[in-house]
Formats: sequence, structure tokens, C-alpha cells
Amino acid sequence: MMNFTVLLEQDFASNNFTAYVPELRLSSVGDTEEEAMDCVKELIALELEKGRYKIYSSKVVSVTVDSIQVRTAV
Repeated sequence: MMNFTVLLEQDFASNNFTAYVPELRLSSVGDTEEEAMDCVKELIALELEKGRYKIYSSKVVSVTVDSIQVRTAV
């Protein structure tokens, strides 16, 4: 099991949420916070299944983050 940082942003202009994973440089958008998180979890799993992913260093200066765990078959 791997842990990733997820930055969740609410976009009031577009009336949606964006979830960004800096370590994998992946992002997803959803109409709700839950939808954005579900989509980004699915993207992480798909990226890890490919087996050719790169973990990038991330430096978050000041933001509230949620860490998630993704179970992989790898």
C-alpha cells in the first residue's frame, strides 16, 4: 500500500472540485468533493498498474491536505 498527498481545491467559478496528486502529477475534476476523490483514486490505481510511473518530489508550503491509501496489485 502506498500513501499519496491529495490537494483538493474547490473552484467556485466552475462550481466543481479538483483533486491533485503532486507525487504523480495527476489531477481529476468532479462535481463534488467525493467525486473528485473517487476519480483521483481510480487514476492513481491505473497509473500504478501500468508500472511505468515516476514518483516526483513535492514540496507543499502551506495547504490543508488529505492523505489517501491506494491498494495496488503490484
